[in-house]
Amino acid sequence: MKDKFGAIAVVTLAVAILGVIVPILWDYYSGQKGITLTLMSHNEVISSSTAVEGLEINYKGTKLPSLSRMTFLIENTGNKPIVESDVVSPIKIETLNKSNILDVIVDSKTPNNLDLQAMKNSQSVVIKFTLLNPGDKAFVSLLVDSNEEGFAATSRIAGVQDLNVNHTPPKTLTIWVLLWIPVSIFSLALLLASSIGFIQYPQELRVKEDIRNGRFEIPDFKSYEEARKWIKKTINFLTSGEAAPIFDVLAEQEEKNSEFNKELISNVINKSVLRSMSNLKMALVVSSIGLFGLYYALSSLGDL
Repeated sequence: MKDKFGAIAVVTLAVAILGVIVPILWDYYSGQKGITLTLMSHNEVISSSTAVEGLEINYKGTKLPSLSRMTFLIENTGNKPIVESDVVSPIKIETLNKSNILDVIVDSKTPNNLDLQAMKNSQSVVIKFTLLNPGDKAFVSLLVDSNEEGFAATSRIAGVQDLNVNHTPPKTLTIWVLLWIPVSIFSLALLLASSIGFIQYPQELRVKEDIRNGRFEIPDFKSYEEARKWIKKTINFLTSGEAAPIFDVLAEQEEKNSEFNKELISNVINKSVLRSMSNLKMALVVSSIGLFGLYYALSSLGDL
């Protein structure tokens, strides 16, 4: 098989180890807990500058000079789950400048069965959860009687050094995305490479069965060049190392200007083919690495 997927036996497996297995092992053994709170948007619903004389605006009986909506994203950005017993102090969001929180709304959760609760008092919101797996997230909105953006957030969680607080959505790719995108590409390359092995396996199977059953025959050739082309086409599933003895014998006969010895060449082909490593086994190993790497990378990116 043209060096088992075109030098896949050495190069591609090395790429698989370096590009897929090593990052996964590193991720597994160096996994860290992490949680991030990001202010995704701050929208003015009512502005004091747009007040109309004689017009009063109330929210649930409270007179409002202004009103704004602050939407936060809470997400497990580490690669280990955080359980309720890990939480010493839950996430607490406090408004600044004496702004009052009128209401808190859990807009959406991923997954839908995420057990997350948001409880408020006049100037703070406490967010509790029972389990936050890697990639789990929730959008929580605060209705505030001010258009000031200021807020502070704290939490104390075992295994988490600090709550990562972003006052604006990140505009660059995270280090995890930069890691797992190349792993995905390497994994896809392995899947494509393994397909060569699957495609060439039927040829390998036919030749090996013919040899074992005594049906393998070499035709009569008019020249050594014709013999060389036929052999290359027939045993293209062999690596260059596995096919080397065949072409060495062929070259030796050609140098001696002797007649083409079908029996000798047939014997060498038989031995080389039957001793060769199965392309199916190689393809299964490479494709398994590729599938596992792709699944792991997409899961880590939150796409599965």
